[in-house]
Amino acid sequence: MPIVYAVDSMTEKKRTRRDREAGFSMIEILIVVLIGLIVMALALPNVLTVLANTRLRSNISTLSGIFQNCRMMSVRNNRVMSTHFSYPSNGIMAYVKLATDGTGPTRTDTQGELEAPIMKFTTPSRAGALSAMTSGTLGFTPSTADASFNTRGLPCLYTNPTCAANQGFVYYFKDTRRSGGDGWAAVSISPAGRIKKWFWSGTAWGE
Repeated sequence: MPIVYAVDSMTEKKRTRRDREAGFSMIEILIVVLIGLIVMALALPNVLTVLANTRLRSNISTLSGIFQNCRMMSVRNNRVMSTHFSYPSNGIMAYVKLATDGTGPTRTDTQGELEAPIMKFTTPSRAGALSAMTSGTLGFTPSTADASFNTRGLPCLYTNPTCAANQGFVYYFKDTRRSGGDGWAAVSISPAGRIKKWFWSGTAWGE
């Protein structure tokens, strides 16, 4: 019997030590949680920047697609087509109509919406390094009026009843959630009809 008691006592001690060593203590869990929160706080600004850049690029790609559609429609319909902008409360809408049609957007128009909080500018409106692109960068002197395309698919500046060819365009946009010189983008249309997306890197305009 004493041997049985000794074995039972040793077994109980092992079980107690094993139970004590299993899992994590509250202090260890709190340390792990604290480290996770610190890492998250450090990474959050970068994550937000990536999301903002993705949203801005998506908006600019949408607008580029609208211009491409306008160009194709002008050739297909053998009519001068224009891309216009309207400004609903939740963003910017770009839509395509016959150049002779001065009415606002309708459900049947080719259109796309640039999500808020993006805003359209004639020129970048911040002092310092950020500035509008020059003719040296673009390769042409741009207009900021609504772009039209003639029946050959070339951009032109429509003034009823004519559409002056050999015209290029540029439009600037900013994600207003981002401060300073960040969050700027542009779309240009060369006189040859090349549609190009631009983004401000902080020091220069580039693709």
